[in-house]
Amino acid sequence: MDILIYVALGVAATVYAYALNTKKGKSFASEYTWVSVVVGTGIVLIGLWFLIPQDSWLKVVLSFIVAGVPMIVRSLINKKR
Repeated sequence: MDILIYVALGVAATVYAYALNTKKGKSFASEYTWVSVVVGTGIVLIGLWFLIPQDSWLKVVLSFIVAGVPMIVRSLINKKR
C-alpha cells in the first residue's frame, strides 16, 4: 500500500513542478513564492496522512505551521516594501 502513496506523491509533485515551470507558473512562483512552497508542502503532508500514525502527522503539521508562519509573515512584510 505504501508504494502506491509514494507513486501518487511522485506523480503529484511532478505535475506540480510542471505547472510551476509554465509561463503562468513561473510568474506565480516568482510573485507568490511562499504560496508555492505551502502548496508543495501540502502535497507531502497529504501523502504523509496515509503513511504515518495520525498523532505523529498532527505533530508534523503543527511543526510546519509553527516554523512556517514567521517565514510567511516576513515574506508578506518584505513584499509591501
